[in-house]
Amino acid sequence: MVDVIVCGYGIVGQKVATSLRNHDISFKAIDKRPIAPELSDFILGDATSEETLKKAGVISSKTVVAATDSDATNAFISLLAKTLNKHVTILSRVGDVTNIEKLDKAGADYVFSMATVGRFIAKSAIEPFVADFLDMVNVKEGMEIMQINVPGNSRLVGKSIKKAKIWKKTGAHIIAIRRGEKTLYSPSEEEDILSDDRILAIGNADQIKSLYQYVEPEKPVDTVETSLIK
Repeated sequence: MVDVIVCGYGIVGQKVATSLRNHDISFKAIDKRPIAPELSDFILGDATSEETLKKAGVISSKTVVAATDSDATNAFISLLAKTLNKHVTILSRVGDVTNIEKLDKAGADYVFSMATVGRFIAKSAIEPFVADFLDMVNVKEGMEIMQINVPGNSRLVGKSIKKAKIWKKTGAHIIAIRRGEKTLYSPSEEEDILSDDRILAIGNADQIKSLYQYVEPEKPVDTVETSLIK
């Protein structure tokens, strides 16, 4: 099983692969061109092929990065990958911003360009790999990336992401969890949320606000004193 599949091993794909490799995150890179056949994590093949994606491990991988230089190809990869694994997170490169909606409909969860989003990174002290990757991401208009600290008395402590129903209740997505010196990238829905975790989430302003409120300790129900009616 690999964590990430990188489709397209050009400038963008290689930059993503370098960050993954530097932070010991397992991956497979796919390209039709024999760019790096000597690498054990490189697959020579067509990422729009079901057989190739399965060979790379799409059925069990957490994330697929569609990083080719063709928006149409990236849309097809997004659609195919989501068909083969409905739980996989798709990050797709876009060349023409007018194609963002098309990639969205094809199944891409996040769309990125070569533009930077340093303003998002500046908000949080996050794990280097996440920072490296987000530094070349162009988050969709209206979306924000924010780090949220989980206090020990939060209603979420001890619950898995799935059981807490974070996405259903807030609309925000958890893309990483910082736990001490360790970072869980693209955490499983079965991952428990622990006291003092730092959650890295993505969503629009309202969704992030809802998540902040949801992470806060549950307020006790006020008791209403009533007087006896004589």
